[in-house]
Amino acid sequence: MKAVTIFLLLACVVAMTYGDLVCGTNYCKQHPCTANVAQSSCRTPAQYRANHAGKCACCPACVTFLSEGAACKTYSKELGETPSAICQEPLKCLRGVCTKVPSRN
Repeated sequence: MKAVTIFLLLACVVAMTYGDLVCGTNYCKQHPCTANVAQSSCRTPAQYRANHAGKCACCPACVTFLSEGAACKTYSKELGETPSAICQEPLKCLRGVCTKVPSRN
């Protein structure tokens, strides 16, 4: 049991570090967008976000914000996955549903 706990803790640390290594603070400056989306091209209910699309979310995109209880999907910005719809703040996508997560105060 102790080995499993240590393995899971190590896996979490590696996952967090991987994100920082791939999408460091200068990644977007070093890899500018090649396909820009004009803010005027977003159709209701989608909204323009300057940093949402492409690898490390460096590029603009039109995004639809989902309400609580809506079906959702999780994505990896490090892999360049770009969701066209995300849970509106402060909701999180848990088990495929936009869910209100209690604050940790």
